[in-house]
Amino acid sequence: MTVKKEIKSSEKIEDLEQTIKDLRDEIELVTREAGEKEESYKLHLENLNDVIFSVDKVGNFTYITSAIELFTGYLPEEVIGTSFMRYIHPEDLPGLLEDMDLTLKGEHKPYMFRVIGKSGKITHVHTSSKGIVRNGEVVGLNGIMVNINQLKKVERELMKEKEKAQHYLNVSNVMFVALDRNQKITLVNAKTVEILGYSENELLGSNWFDMAIPENDHDNVKGIFNTIISGDIDQFQYYENAIITRSGEERIISWHNSTLYDDDGNISGILASGIDVTERKIAEKTMLHAKIEAETANQAKTTFIANISHELRTPLNSVIGFSEILLEKKFGYINEKQKRYLHNIYSSGKHLLDVFNLMLEVSKIESEVIELNYKTVELVEFVENIRKHVIPIVQDKEQRLTFNINSDVEYITVDLEKVEQSIIHLIGNASKFSENGSPIIVEIKNTDKYLVFEVSDIGIGISEENIDKLFSPFTQIDASSTRSHGGIGIGLCLAKKYSELHGGSLNVKSEINEGSTFIFKIPLKPEINTAILSEKDNEKK
Repeated sequence: MTVKKEIKSSEKIEDLEQTIKDLRDEIELVTREAGEKEESYKLHLENLNDVIFSVDKVGNFTYITSAIELFTGYLPEEVIGTSFMRYIHPEDLPGLLEDMDLTLKGEHKPYMFRVIGKSGKITHVHTSSKGIVRNGEVVGLNGIMVNINQLKKVERELMKEKEKAQHYLNVSNVMFVALDRNQKITLVNAKTVEILGYSENELLGSNWFDMAIPENDHDNVKGIFNTIISGDIDQFQYYENAIITRSGEERIISWHNSTLYDDDGNISGILASGIDVTERKIAEKTMLHAKIEAETANQAKTTFIANISHELRTPLNSVIGFSEILLEKKFGYINEKQKRYLHNIYSSGKHLLDVFNLMLEVSKIESEVIELNYKTVELVEFVENIRKHVIPIVQDKEQRLTFNINSDVEYITVDLEKVEQSIIHLIGNASKFSENGSPIIVEIKNTDKYLVFEVSDIGIGISEENIDKLFSPFTQIDASSTRSHGGIGIGLCLAKKYSELHGGSLNVKSEINEGSTFIFKIPLKPEINTAILSEKDNEKK
Protein backbone atom coordinates (compact mmCIF):
# COMPACT_ATOMS: atom_id res chain seq x y z
CA MET A 1 0.00 0.00 0.00
CA THR A 2 2.85 2.33 0.79
CA VAL A 3 4.56 1.67 -2.52
CA LYS A 4 1.34 2.44 -4.43
CA LYS A 5 0.90 5.71 -2.56
CA GLU A 6 4.49 6.75 -3.34
CA ILE A 7 3.95 5.97 -7.03
CA LYS A 8 0.74 8.07 -7.15
CA SER A 9 2.44 11.04 -5.37
CA SER A 10 5.31 10.87 -7.84
CA GLU A 11 2.88 10.95 -10.77
CA LYS A 12 1.08 13.99 -9.33
CA ILE A 13 4.38 15.85 -8.91
CA GLU A 14 5.31 15.11 -12.49
CA ASP A 15 1.89 16.28 -13.67
CA LEU A 16 2.25 19.46 -11.63
CA GLU A 17 5.73 20.14 -12.99
CA GLN A 18 4.44 19.59 -16.53
CA THR A 19 1.54 21.97 -15.90
CA ILE A 20 3.93 24.57 -14.48
CA LYS A 21 6.19 24.13 -17.48
CA ASP A 22 3.26 24.53 -19.84
CA LEU A 23 2.16 27.65 -18.02
CA ARG A 24 5.68 29.06 -18.16
CA ASP A 25 5.84 28.34 -21.88
CA GLU A 26 2.46 29.97 -22.38
CA ILE A 27 3.46 32.98 -20.31
CA GLU A 28 6.71 33.25 -22.21
CA LEU A 29 4.79 33.06 -25.51
CA VAL A 30 2.26 35.68 -24.38
CA THR A 31 5.07 37.89 -23.06
CA ARG A 32 6.99 37.55 -26.30
CA GLU A 33 3.88 38.30 -28.36
CA ALA A 34 3.05 41.26 -26.13
CA GLY A 35 6.58 42.53 -26.49
CA GLU A 36 6.42 42.13 -30.23
CA LYS A 37 3.09 43.97 -30.35
CA GLU A 38 4.44 46.67 -28.05
CA GLU A 39 7.49 46.99 -30.28
CA SER A 40 5.23 47.12 -33.33
CA TYR A 41 3.00 49.79 -31.78
CA LYS A 42 6.03 51.72 -30.64
CA LEU A 43 7.56 51.41 -34.11
CA HIS A 44 4.38 52.72 -35.69
CA LEU A 45 4.07 55.56 -33.20
CA GLU A 46 7.72 56.53 -33.46
CA ASN A 47 7.51 56.61 -37.24
CA LEU A 48 4.50 58.88 -37.32
CA ASN A 49 5.15 62.46 -38.47
CA ASP A 50 2.52 63.59 -35.98
CA VAL A 51 3.15 63.78 -32.23
CA ILE A 52 1.21 61.54 -29.83
CA PHE A 53 1.29 62.83 -26.27
CA SER A 54 -0.17 62.51 -22.80
CA VAL A 55 -0.21 65.09 -20.00
CA ASP A 56 -1.27 64.68 -16.39
CA LYS A 57 -3.80 66.85 -14.64
CA VAL A 58 -1.22 69.49 -13.75
CA GLY A 59 -0.10 69.77 -17.35
CA ASN A 60 3.19 67.83 -17.30
CA PHE A 61 3.98 65.52 -20.19
CA THR A 62 3.82 61.86 -19.19
CA TYR A 63 4.33 60.50 -22.68
CA ILE A 64 5.41 61.92 -26.05
CA THR A 65 6.59 60.35 -29.30
CA SER A 66 9.92 61.04 -30.96
CA ALA A 67 8.23 63.17 -33.66
CA ILE A 68 8.42 66.03 -31.14
CA GLU A 69 12.05 66.39 -32.17
CA LEU A 70 10.90 67.26 -35.72
CA PHE A 71 8.56 69.91 -34.33
CA THR A 72 10.77 71.51 -31.68
CA GLY A 73 14.27 70.02 -31.71
CA TYR A 74 13.68 68.57 -28.22
CA LEU A 75 14.17 64.84 -27.53
CA PRO A 76 11.25 63.02 -25.88
CA GLU A 77 13.24 62.53 -22.67
CA GLU A 78 13.80 66.29 -22.48
CA VAL A 79 10.10 66.93 -22.71
CA ILE A 80 8.62 64.21 -20.48
CA GLY A 81 8.04 65.55 -16.98
CA THR A 82 7.97 69.19 -18.09
CA SER A 83 4.92 71.47 -18.39
CA PHE A 84 3.36 71.87 -21.81
CA MET A 85 3.06 75.64 -21.16
CA ARG A 86 6.81 75.95 -21.45
CA TYR A 87 6.59 75.35 -25.22
CA ILE A 88 3.53 77.46 -26.12
CA HIS A 89 3.82 80.90 -27.71
CA PRO A 90 2.81 83.43 -25.00
CA GLU A 91 0.20 85.08 -27.25
CA ASP A 92 -1.56 81.74 -27.85
CA LEU A 93 -1.50 80.40 -24.28
CA PRO A 94 -4.69 82.09 -22.93
CA GLY A 95 -6.79 80.81 -25.82
CA LEU A 96 -5.27 77.31 -25.57
CA LEU A 97 -6.05 77.09 -21.85
CA GLU A 98 -9.68 78.05 -22.55
CA ASP A 99 -9.94 75.39 -25.25
CA MET A 100 -8.37 72.74 -22.99
CA ASP A 101 -10.81 73.62 -20.24
CA LEU A 102 -13.70 73.00 -22.66
CA THR A 103 -12.14 69.64 -23.61
CA LEU A 104 -11.87 68.61 -19.95
CA LYS A 105 -15.55 69.47 -19.52
CA GLY A 106 -16.40 66.99 -22.27
CA GLU A 107 -16.65 69.32 -25.27
CA HIS A 108 -14.51 68.15 -28.18
CA LYS A 109 -12.49 71.24 -29.01
CA PRO A 110 -9.60 71.03 -31.51
CA TYR A 111 -7.24 73.97 -31.24
CA MET A 112 -4.46 75.63 -33.18
CA PHE A 113 -1.51 77.44 -31.70
CA ARG A 114 2.22 78.03 -32.08
CA VAL A 115 4.96 76.12 -30.30
CA ILE A 116 8.49 77.44 -29.70
CA GLY A 117 11.34 75.08 -30.58
CA LYS A 118 14.68 74.60 -28.92
CA SER A 119 16.27 77.03 -31.36
CA GLY A 120 13.43 79.52 -31.06
CA LYS A 121 11.82 78.41 -34.31
CA ILE A 122 8.03 78.86 -34.42
CA THR A 123 5.86 75.97 -35.62
CA HIS A 124 2.11 76.17 -36.20
CA VAL A 125 0.31 73.08 -34.89
CA HIS A 126 -3.20 71.71 -34.75
CA THR A 127 -4.10 69.61 -31.70
CA SER A 128 -7.00 67.32 -30.92
CA SER A 129 -7.21 65.72 -27.45
CA LYS A 130 -9.49 63.83 -25.09
CA GLY A 131 -9.57 63.53 -21.34
CA ILE A 132 -8.09 60.44 -19.54
CA VAL A 133 -10.71 59.27 -17.05
CA ARG A 134 -10.01 56.90 -14.13
CA ASN A 135 -12.60 56.02 -11.54
CA GLY A 136 -14.79 58.81 -12.84
CA GLU A 137 -12.06 61.41 -12.49
CA VAL A 138 -10.16 63.20 -15.29
CA VAL A 139 -6.49 62.57 -14.59
CA GLY A 140 -4.99 63.99 -17.81
CA LEU A 141 -5.23 64.33 -21.56
CA ASN A 142 -4.28 62.16 -24.53
CA GLY A 143 -3.84 63.92 -27.82
CA ILE A 144 -2.30 64.20 -31.25
CA MET A 145 -0.39 67.18 -32.55
CA VAL A 146 -0.12 67.91 -36.32
CA ASN A 147 2.34 70.27 -37.97
CA ILE A 148 0.31 72.77 -40.07
CA ASN A 149 3.14 75.07 -41.10
CA GLN A 150 2.56 74.30 -44.78
CA LEU A 151 -1.16 74.92 -44.38
CA LYS A 152 -0.42 78.25 -42.70
CA LYS A 153 1.96 79.13 -45.51
CA VAL A 154 -0.75 78.44 -48.08
CA GLU A 155 -3.19 80.38 -45.92
CA ARG A 156 -0.80 83.35 -45.81
CA GLU A 157 -0.32 83.20 -49.59
CA LEU A 158 -4.07 83.12 -50.06
CA MET A 159 -4.42 86.04 -47.68
CA LYS A 160 -1.81 87.98 -49.66
CA GLU A 161 -3.64 87.24 -52.87
CA LYS A 162 -6.91 88.29 -51.27
CA GLU A 163 -5.32 91.50 -49.99
CA LYS A 164 -3.82 92.12 -53.43
CA ALA A 165 -7.18 91.52 -55.08
CA GLN A 166 -8.85 93.79 -52.53
CA HIS A 167 -6.17 96.41 -53.22
CA TYR A 168 -6.89 96.23 -56.95
CA LEU A 169 -10.59 96.56 -56.21
CA ASN A 170 -9.96 99.51 -53.90
CA VAL A 171 -7.80 101.48 -56.34
CA SER A 172 -10.37 100.93 -59.08
CA ASN A 173 -12.70 103.81 -59.83
CA VAL A 174 -15.51 101.26 -60.23
CA MET A 175 -17.89 99.97 -57.56
CA PHE A 176 -17.62 96.24 -56.72
CA VAL A 177 -20.32 94.48 -54.71
CA ALA A 178 -20.68 90.73 -54.09
CA LEU A 179 -23.98 89.32 -52.82
CA ASP A 180 -24.85 85.82 -51.66
CA ARG A 181 -28.11 84.05 -52.50
CA ASN A 182 -29.76 85.66 -49.46
CA GLN A 183 -29.05 89.16 -50.83
CA LYS A 184 -26.40 89.72 -48.14
CA ILE A 185 -23.29 91.77 -48.95
CA THR A 186 -20.13 89.62 -48.82
CA LEU A 187 -17.64 92.00 -50.45
CA VAL A 188 -17.34 95.71 -51.18
CA ASN A 189 -14.47 97.91 -52.32
CA ALA A 190 -13.39 101.42 -51.40
CA LYS A 191 -15.36 103.05 -54.24
CA THR A 192 -18.57 101.44 -53.00
CA VAL A 193 -17.85 102.66 -49.47
CA GLU A 194 -17.12 106.16 -50.84
CA ILE A 195 -20.30 106.42 -52.91
CA LEU A 196 -22.68 104.87 -50.36
CA GLY A 197 -21.19 106.68 -47.37
CA TYR A 198 -21.24 103.61 -45.09
CA SER A 199 -18.17 101.90 -43.59
CA GLU A 200 -17.11 98.50 -44.87
CA ASN A 201 -18.12 96.87 -41.56
CA GLU A 202 -21.58 98.44 -41.79
CA LEU A 203 -22.07 97.06 -45.29
CA LEU A 204 -20.69 93.53 -44.93
CA GLY A 205 -23.43 91.11 -43.90
CA SER A 206 -26.20 93.67 -44.51
CA ASN A 207 -29.07 93.13 -46.93
CA TRP A 208 -28.17 94.99 -50.12
CA PHE A 209 -31.75 95.95 -50.92
CA ASP A 210 -32.49 97.29 -47.46
CA MET A 211 -29.19 99.17 -47.39
CA ALA A 212 -28.84 100.65 -50.87
CA ILE A 213 -31.90 100.28 -53.11
CA PRO A 214 -34.68 102.95 -53.03
CA GLU A 215 -37.88 101.45 -51.68
CA ASN A 216 -39.86 102.15 -54.86
CA ASP A 217 -37.28 100.11 -56.86
CA HIS A 218 -37.14 97.09 -54.51
CA ASP A 219 -39.47 94.82 -56.45
CA ASN A 220 -37.92 95.59 -59.83
CA VAL A 221 -34.28 95.16 -58.72
CA LYS A 222 -35.08 92.05 -56.64
CA GLY A 223 -36.70 90.55 -59.72
CA ILE A 224 -33.50 91.17 -61.67
CA PHE A 225 -31.42 89.65 -58.85
CA ASN A 226 -33.60 86.53 -58.71
CA THR A 227 -33.40 86.15 -62.49
CA ILE A 228 -29.60 86.24 -62.37
CA ILE A 229 -29.47 83.82 -59.41
CA SER A 230 -31.70 81.43 -61.35
CA GLY A 231 -29.01 81.31 -64.05
CA ASP A 232 -30.47 83.69 -66.65
CA ILE A 233 -27.47 86.05 -66.62
CA ASP A 234 -27.67 87.06 -70.30
CA GLN A 235 -30.89 88.98 -69.83
CA PHE A 236 -29.43 91.24 -67.15
CA GLN A 237 -25.66 91.06 -67.67
CA TYR A 238 -25.86 94.84 -68.04
CA TYR A 239 -28.48 97.10 -66.52
CA GLU A 240 -28.90 100.40 -64.68
CA ASN A 241 -30.70 101.24 -61.48
CA ALA A 242 -30.74 103.88 -58.77
CA ILE A 243 -29.05 103.44 -55.39
CA ILE A 244 -29.56 105.60 -52.34
CA THR A 245 -26.62 106.82 -50.24
CA ARG A 246 -26.43 107.29 -46.51
CA SER A 247 -27.21 110.99 -46.96
CA GLY A 248 -30.37 110.14 -48.92
CA GLU A 249 -28.97 111.13 -52.32
CA GLU A 250 -29.91 108.96 -55.29
CA ARG A 251 -27.20 107.96 -57.77
CA ILE A 252 -27.65 106.09 -61.08
CA ILE A 253 -25.28 103.11 -61.43
CA SER A 254 -24.61 101.13 -64.61
CA TRP A 255 -23.94 97.52 -63.55
CA HIS A 256 -22.06 94.64 -65.16
CA ASN A 257 -23.07 91.38 -63.45
CA SER A 258 -21.42 87.96 -63.27
CA THR A 259 -22.39 84.86 -61.30
CA LEU A 260 -20.39 83.27 -58.48
CA TYR A 261 -20.27 79.48 -57.95
CA ASP A 262 -19.60 77.20 -54.97
CA ASP A 263 -17.37 74.09 -54.95
CA ASP A 264 -20.20 71.98 -56.33
CA GLY A 265 -20.73 74.27 -59.31
CA ASN A 266 -23.97 75.75 -57.98
CA ILE A 267 -24.66 79.50 -58.21
CA SER A 268 -23.81 80.98 -54.82
CA GLY A 269 -24.27 84.68 -55.56
CA ILE A 270 -23.38 87.51 -57.91
CA LEU A 271 -20.46 89.90 -58.35
CA ALA A 272 -21.48 93.28 -59.74
CA SER A 273 -19.21 96.07 -60.95
CA GLY A 274 -20.84 99.46 -61.28
CA ILE A 275 -20.02 102.85 -62.79
CA ASP A 276 -21.67 105.99 -61.45
CA VAL A 277 -23.39 107.50 -64.51
CA THR A 278 -25.44 110.11 -62.65
CA GLU A 279 -23.59 113.09 -64.15
CA ARG A 280 -23.68 111.49 -67.59
CA LYS A 281 -27.45 111.01 -67.30
CA ILE A 282 -27.85 114.63 -66.24
CA ALA A 283 -25.64 115.70 -69.15
CA GLU A 284 -27.68 113.54 -71.55
CA LYS A 285 -30.89 115.17 -70.35
CA THR A 286 -29.30 118.60 -70.69
CA MET A 287 -28.03 117.76 -74.17
CA LEU A 288 -31.44 116.41 -75.17
CA HIS A 289 -33.08 119.59 -73.91
CA ALA A 290 -30.46 121.67 -75.74
CA LYS A 291 -30.99 119.57 -78.88
CA ILE A 292 -34.73 120.14 -78.74
CA GLU A 293 -34.15 123.88 -78.22
CA ALA A 294 -31.63 123.93 -81.09
CA GLU A 295 -34.03 122.07 -83.38
CA THR A 296 -36.78 124.48 -82.41
CA ALA A 297 -34.49 127.43 -83.06
CA ASN A 298 -33.33 125.90 -86.35
CA GLN A 299 -36.91 125.35 -87.41
CA ALA A 300 -37.67 128.95 -86.53
CA LYS A 301 -34.63 130.06 -88.53
CA THR A 302 -35.68 127.94 -91.49
CA THR A 303 -39.21 129.30 -91.34
CA PHE A 304 -37.84 132.84 -91.09
CA ILE A 305 -35.53 132.34 -94.09
CA ALA A 306 -38.34 130.84 -96.12
CA ASN A 307 -40.69 133.69 -95.21
CA ILE A 308 -38.19 136.49 -95.78
CA SER A 309 -37.03 134.90 -99.04
CA HIS A 310 -40.60 134.80 -100.24
CA GLU A 311 -41.23 138.38 -99.13
CA LEU A 312 -38.05 139.69 -100.77
CA ARG A 313 -38.20 137.68 -103.96
CA THR A 314 -41.45 139.38 -105.05
CA PRO A 315 -40.06 142.95 -105.01
CA LEU A 316 -36.71 141.72 -106.34
CA ASN A 317 -38.44 140.13 -109.31
CA SER A 318 -40.05 143.51 -109.98
CA VAL A 319 -36.71 145.31 -109.75
CA ILE A 320 -35.06 142.78 -112.07
CA GLY A 321 -38.00 142.67 -114.49
CA PHE A 322 -38.49 146.44 -114.82
CA SER A 323 -34.75 147.13 -115.09
CA GLU A 324 -34.55 144.49 -117.84
CA ILE A 325 -37.47 146.15 -119.69
CA LEU A 326 -35.78 149.53 -119.44
CA LEU A 327 -32.48 148.07 -120.69
CA GLU A 328 -34.36 146.73 -123.73
CA LYS A 329 -35.41 150.37 -124.48
CA LYS A 330 -39.07 149.41 -124.82
CA PHE A 331 -40.13 152.76 -123.34
CA GLY A 332 -37.68 155.02 -125.04
CA TYR A 333 -34.05 155.87 -125.47
CA ILE A 334 -31.57 155.67 -122.52
CA ASN A 335 -28.10 157.16 -122.50
CA GLU A 336 -24.93 155.29 -121.64
CA LYS A 337 -24.87 156.47 -118.02
CA GLN A 338 -28.48 155.38 -117.50
CA LYS A 339 -27.73 152.11 -119.20
CA ARG A 340 -24.77 151.50 -116.87
CA TYR A 341 -26.87 152.28 -113.79
CA LEU A 342 -29.73 150.07 -114.97
CA HIS A 343 -27.30 147.24 -115.69
CA ASN A 344 -25.95 147.57 -112.13
CA ILE A 345 -29.51 147.47 -110.77
CA TYR A 346 -30.30 144.43 -112.92
CA SER A 347 -27.12 142.46 -112.09
CA SER A 348 -27.27 143.34 -108.37
CA GLY A 349 -30.89 142.30 -108.22
CA LYS A 350 -30.08 139.02 -109.98
CA HIS A 351 -27.20 138.40 -107.57
CA LEU A 352 -29.37 139.15 -104.56
CA LEU A 353 -32.09 136.86 -105.88
CA ASP A 354 -29.55 134.08 -106.39
CA VAL A 355 -28.36 134.52 -102.80
CA PHE A 356 -31.93 134.27 -101.49
CA ASN A 357 -32.56 131.20 -103.64
CA LEU A 358 -29.42 129.55 -102.24
CA MET A 359 -30.44 130.39 -98.68
CA LEU A 360 -33.85 128.89 -99.33
CA GLU A 361 -32.24 125.71 -100.67
CA VAL A 362 -30.11 125.42 -97.53
CA SER A 363 -33.17 125.84 -95.33
CA LYS A 364 -34.97 123.13 -97.30
CA ILE A 365 -32.05 120.72 -96.88
CA GLU A 366 -31.81 121.42 -93.15
CA SER A 367 -35.56 120.84 -92.85
CA GLU A 368 -35.18 117.59 -94.83
CA VAL A 369 -38.06 118.58 -97.10
CA ILE A 370 -36.06 118.76 -100.33
CA GLU A 371 -36.85 116.29 -103.10
CA LEU A 372 -34.95 115.34 -106.23
CA ASN A 373 -36.63 115.72 -109.61
CA TYR A 374 -34.90 113.10 -111.73
CA LYS A 375 -34.69 113.39 -115.49
CA THR A 376 -32.71 111.51 -118.12
CA VAL A 377 -30.50 113.47 -120.52
CA GLU A 378 -27.58 112.87 -122.87
CA LEU A 379 -24.28 113.45 -121.14
CA VAL A 380 -22.90 115.56 -124.02
CA GLU A 381 -26.00 117.78 -123.99
CA PHE A 382 -25.75 118.12 -120.19
CA VAL A 383 -22.10 119.21 -120.39
CA GLU A 384 -22.87 121.68 -123.21
CA ASN A 385 -25.56 123.36 -121.08
CA ILE A 386 -23.04 123.79 -118.27
CA ARG A 387 -20.51 125.26 -120.74
CA LYS A 388 -23.03 127.90 -121.88
CA HIS A 389 -23.62 129.00 -118.30
CA VAL A 390 -19.99 129.29 -117.25
CA ILE A 391 -18.38 130.76 -120.39
CA PRO A 392 -19.32 134.34 -119.37
CA ILE A 393 -17.83 133.72 -115.89
CA VAL A 394 -14.37 132.72 -117.14
CA GLN A 395 -14.33 135.18 -120.06
CA ASP A 396 -14.30 138.14 -117.65
CA LYS A 397 -10.94 136.86 -116.32
CA GLU A 398 -9.69 135.58 -119.68
CA GLN A 399 -9.35 132.07 -118.21
CA ARG A 400 -9.06 128.95 -120.38
CA LEU A 401 -11.87 126.46 -119.65
CA THR A 402 -11.53 122.92 -120.98
CA PHE A 403 -14.07 120.05 -120.78
CA ASN A 404 -12.66 116.53 -121.27
CA ILE A 405 -15.30 113.80 -121.58
CA ASN A 406 -13.52 110.48 -120.97
CA SER A 407 -16.59 108.36 -120.38
CA ASP A 408 -18.51 105.76 -122.35
CA VAL A 409 -21.75 106.77 -120.59
CA GLU A 410 -24.31 108.06 -123.08
CA TYR A 411 -27.22 109.05 -120.81
CA ILE A 412 -27.43 110.13 -117.17
CA THR A 413 -30.46 110.24 -114.87
CA VAL A 414 -30.16 113.05 -112.33
CA ASP A 415 -31.85 116.11 -110.92
CA LEU A 416 -30.60 118.30 -113.76
CA GLU A 417 -31.04 121.63 -112.01
CA LYS A 418 -29.20 120.59 -108.85
CA VAL A 419 -26.30 118.80 -110.54
CA GLU A 420 -25.88 121.65 -113.06
CA GLN A 421 -25.93 124.17 -110.24
CA SER A 422 -23.28 122.13 -108.37
CA ILE A 423 -20.86 121.84 -111.30
CA ILE A 424 -21.39 125.50 -112.28
CA HIS A 425 -20.59 126.55 -108.72
CA LEU A 426 -17.42 124.41 -108.67
CA ILE A 427 -16.27 126.03 -111.94
CA GLY A 428 -17.21 129.48 -110.63
CA ASN A 429 -15.26 128.78 -107.46
CA ALA A 430 -12.21 127.66 -109.46
CA SER A 431 -12.43 130.86 -111.50
CA LYS A 432 -12.91 133.07 -108.45
CA PHE A 433 -9.81 131.78 -106.64
CA SER A 434 -7.51 131.61 -109.70
CA GLU A 435 -5.47 134.28 -111.47
CA ASN A 436 -6.56 135.92 -114.72
CA GLY A 437 -5.60 133.84 -117.72
CA SER A 438 -5.09 130.61 -115.74
CA PRO A 439 -6.54 127.28 -116.97
CA ILE A 440 -9.56 125.46 -115.51
CA ILE A 441 -10.09 121.83 -116.49
CA VAL A 442 -13.31 119.83 -116.08
CA GLU A 443 -12.66 116.08 -116.43
CA ILE A 444 -15.74 113.84 -116.85
CA LYS A 445 -15.20 110.10 -116.41
CA ASN A 446 -16.91 107.10 -114.88
CA THR A 447 -16.18 104.11 -112.67
CA ASP A 448 -18.29 100.98 -112.43
CA LYS A 449 -20.73 102.76 -110.13
CA TYR A 450 -20.22 106.51 -110.41
CA LEU A 451 -20.10 109.36 -112.88
CA VAL A 452 -17.27 111.65 -111.77
CA PHE A 453 -16.73 115.38 -112.44
CA GLU A 454 -13.25 116.62 -111.50
CA VAL A 455 -12.89 120.42 -111.55
CA SER A 456 -9.23 121.46 -111.32
CA ASP A 457 -7.50 124.83 -111.07
CA ILE A 458 -4.03 126.19 -110.26
CA GLY A 459 -5.31 128.85 -107.87
CA ILE A 460 -4.52 129.76 -104.27
CA GLY A 461 -5.30 126.28 -102.89
CA ILE A 462 -6.52 125.26 -99.44
CA SER A 463 -4.57 124.04 -96.41
CA GLU A 464 -5.42 120.58 -95.09
CA GLU A 465 -6.70 121.88 -91.74
CA ASN A 466 -9.17 124.19 -93.53
CA ILE A 467 -10.66 121.63 -95.93
CA ASP A 468 -13.41 120.55 -93.49
CA LYS A 469 -14.54 124.17 -93.13
CA LEU A 470 -15.27 124.38 -96.85
CA PHE A 471 -18.54 122.50 -96.66
CA SER A 472 -20.04 124.27 -93.61
CA PRO A 473 -22.83 126.68 -94.59
CA PHE A 474 -22.19 130.43 -94.30
CA THR A 475 -18.48 129.78 -93.65
CA GLN A 476 -15.45 131.35 -95.31
CA ILE A 477 -11.95 130.02 -94.53
CA ASP A 478 -10.68 133.61 -94.35
CA ALA A 479 -13.16 136.32 -93.50
CA SER A 480 -11.24 138.69 -95.73
CA SER A 481 -11.93 136.43 -98.71
CA THR A 482 -15.56 137.47 -98.53
CA ARG A 483 -14.56 141.01 -99.38
CA SER A 484 -11.88 140.18 -101.96
CA HIS A 485 -13.63 137.27 -103.70
CA GLY A 486 -17.29 137.63 -102.76
CA GLY A 487 -19.71 134.89 -101.75
CA ILE A 488 -21.49 133.91 -98.53
CA GLY A 489 -20.21 130.35 -98.19
CA ILE A 490 -23.30 128.45 -99.33
CA GLY A 491 -22.38 127.04 -102.74
CA LEU A 492 -19.99 124.29 -101.69
CA CYS A 493 -22.31 123.24 -98.87
CA LEU A 494 -25.17 122.86 -101.36
CA ALA A 495 -23.00 121.02 -103.90
CA LYS A 496 -21.98 118.50 -101.24
CA LYS A 497 -25.59 118.08 -100.06
CA TYR A 498 -26.81 117.59 -103.63
CA SER A 499 -24.17 114.93 -104.33
CA GLU A 500 -25.08 113.09 -101.11
CA LEU A 501 -28.81 113.30 -101.85
CA HIS A 502 -28.07 111.54 -105.14
CA GLY A 503 -26.07 108.88 -103.22
CA GLY A 504 -22.67 110.27 -104.17
CA SER A 505 -20.07 112.55 -102.60
CA LEU A 506 -18.01 115.72 -102.97
CA ASN A 507 -14.34 115.71 -101.98
CA VAL A 508 -11.36 117.97 -102.55
CA LYS A 509 -7.60 117.56 -103.02
CA SER A 510 -5.61 120.75 -102.58
CA GLU A 511 -2.32 122.36 -101.59
CA ILE A 512 -1.57 125.97 -100.74
CA ASN A 513 -0.53 127.93 -103.88
CA GLU A 514 -0.71 124.72 -105.95
CA GLY A 515 -4.40 124.72 -106.81
CA SER A 516 -7.37 122.48 -106.04
CA THR A 517 -9.34 119.60 -107.54
CA PHE A 518 -12.96 119.13 -106.53
CA ILE A 519 -14.33 115.62 -107.16
CA PHE A 520 -18.12 115.47 -107.57
CA LYS A 521 -19.56 111.92 -107.77
CA ILE A 522 -23.09 110.73 -108.51
CA PRO A 523 -24.30 107.14 -109.06
CA LEU A 524 -24.72 105.90 -112.62
CA LYS A 525 -27.79 103.94 -111.55
CA PRO A 526 -29.68 105.97 -108.95
CA GLU A 527 -32.25 104.20 -106.79
CA ILE A 528 -35.31 105.91 -108.24
CA ASN A 529 -38.51 105.09 -110.09
CA THR A 530 -37.21 104.67 -113.64
CA ALA A 531 -40.60 105.82 -114.97
CA ILE A 532 -39.55 109.40 -114.13
CA LEU A 533 -37.84 110.24 -117.41
CA SER A 534 -37.60 113.27 -119.60
CA GLU A 535 -40.01 113.64 -122.51
CA LYS A 536 -37.11 113.24 -124.93
CA ASP A 537 -36.13 109.94 -123.35
CA ASN A 538 -39.70 108.69 -123.48
CA GLU A 539 -39.88 109.56 -127.17
CA LYS A 540 -36.64 107.67 -127.89
CA LYS A 541 -38.08 104.60 -126.14
